[in-house]
Amino acid sequence: MIEKLNKNRITTDWLNLFPNFVKYKPMHLIRRNGAFLCGIYLQTHSGNWDYEMIFHIHNLMVDFPVISLGSNTFLLNHKGARDGVTSLQHKEGFRNYAERLKQQIPLLQKDVISCNELVAYIKRTVDNSIGYPAESLRDIVLALFKCGKDTEAEQEIANAKRIISQWDDAATQRFGGVIGWEKQVRELMNMDVLNATLENQLQKFKLDKLTDFQLVS
Repeated sequence: MIEKLNKNRITTDWLNLFPNFVKYKPMHLIRRNGAFLCGIYLQTHSGNWDYEMIFHIHNLMVDFPVISLGSNTFLLNHKGARDGVTSLQHKEGFRNYAERLKQQIPLLQKDVISCNELVAYIKRTVDNSIGYPAESLRDIVLALFKCGKDTEAEQEIANAKRIISQWDDAATQRFGGVIGWEKQVRELMNMDVLNATLENQLQKFKLDKLTDFQLVS
């Protein structure tokens, strides 16, 4: 009989390997880097027989009701398929899975990360996306703006508009197409507004005491 997952034990095991992350919820670890959260989400399937490993980014400068699994990347096996871990596999080799995730996600290889490193990661998720990652394109711009890289932020607005213009109209209706996306992003590009939203989000998610490992310019 396949053993069901012990979520608390699994969470503790992963925390031991990523000591600068904290437990947000069972099977969900987070680390703060400036105005962004880096997350490791151990996603279970129905029946709780196995879990998949997902690295993700959450932007604290945008008001949102939950911590989102934005710009996410699944741990992939040698065939390029998403890797699942059973309870037995976890017991025997979760350290190997954690090390593979580190190798796949450079942001996990250090605690303090740079703005350029974060942007490079998000850009890779945009390139690999099979959906319409308007929020990831927004996060690229806001990360650069928050780090004082105004010229690069403007360049990424132009790049995002080019990408969005190639999407189906049905996919862009939710944010008003290219014009609507740019309008929303430019309204957010106000340092006072971004800082206020950041503080509000930290309070809302009870993360105001969370250590900030910084996002350096």
